[in-house]
Amino acid sequence: MKILIIGPFPNPITGQSIANEMVLNGLKENYEVDYIDTNFFKELTDKTKQGKFDFNKIKITLKNSFSECKKILKNNYDIVYMTPGGTFLGFMRFFHYMICSFFKKNKVFLHIHNGCFREVYNSQNNFKRKILDILLRKVNGVIVLGNSLKNMFEGIIPEDKIYVCENGVQDDIVATEDEIKEKIDRYNKDTKKRVLYLSNLMEEKGILDLLKASEKFNDDEIEFNLAGAIEPSIKKKIEEYLKEYPKKIKYHGIVRGEQKKKLLLENYIFILPTYYSNEGQPISILEAYATGCAVITDETIGGIKDIFKNEINGISIRNRDVEDILNGIKNISDVKYFGENYRLVREKNTKEIFIKNIEKIVL
Repeated sequence: MKILIIGPFPNPITGQSIANEMVLNGLKENYEVDYIDTNFFKELTDKTKQGKFDFNKIKITLKNSFSECKKILKNNYDIVYMTPGGTFLGFMRFFHYMICSFFKKNKVFLHIHNGCFREVYNSQNNFKRKILDILLRKVNGVIVLGNSLKNMFEGIIPEDKIYVCENGVQDDIVATEDEIKEKIDRYNKDTKKRVLYLSNLMEEKGILDLLKASEKFNDDEIEFNLAGAIEPSIKKKIEEYLKEYPKKIKYHGIVRGEQKKKLLLENYIFILPTYYSNEGQPISILEAYATGCAVITDETIGGIKDIFKNEINGISIRNRDVEDILNGIKNISDVKYFGENYRLVREKNTKEIFIKNIEKIVL
């Protein structure tokens, strides 16, 4: 069995690139696996520039397209697994991969890591929708991140070609039972709330609203820890907060592996007040579960509702509402969330379960 994976790989670190890396490493254990990294630019870009026409990106894409097409046509892949972007141009970036794969009669699966495809589809003119229809009807299946996201493709492709596969968490992030017990003991003795924001620091991910809420707390009652790449357009604002509140707000840069796990274990509350238009199912929430964190987020965004329930996994807040974010942080305290969230990941979202679910769909 020979498999080709096409999509973005780290860097930058995003849920999609982490998931692709996990699929690559997981499938390599049992199959011959090749990949094409579509991340030519290795730094986080402003959200406003994503999905926009960029001459440099087009030039580099065209420059690489010949060798990429040659790779698909030359090799006899059984399966081509792709993770296209969440805009029309982001999806069409994979056009030549699909055409070459169809020509070679490969089985083609698209794994959609966003919750906005239907809005993108509906916003196109008839000609562009027709192109999308033709491509989607020729693939063997489309994979979405949760049951609530299946309706993105209703009426576009047959229901039996729409599959669900929730995200997974890398093994090196999942805590041991002893680590969770130690965390609970430490929490019961700690006099501070320790809050972690672990995602790219983007305006649409709610980071500025969180920082605004942080102003209402005293240094001795709370500690805010931030980790992830900073969106260039808000870098100055972030730096101003870090300079003004050095005891209360700490920035840890981009973290991975043991450093990420350590940071998650040291904090009790994970917060993601996102309203990101491309949001699918944040792996960062599952990583927080895997290390026994209570979670504060907006369950109405993307596919979050498939993995998060208010008062079961934490507290649901209204995004862009600083007062609601503030109250969420003040009111979340029940240690029951730690164990419940950890149990959930162990039962449904380990790397092993994630890879097995991918195998069931594509093989």
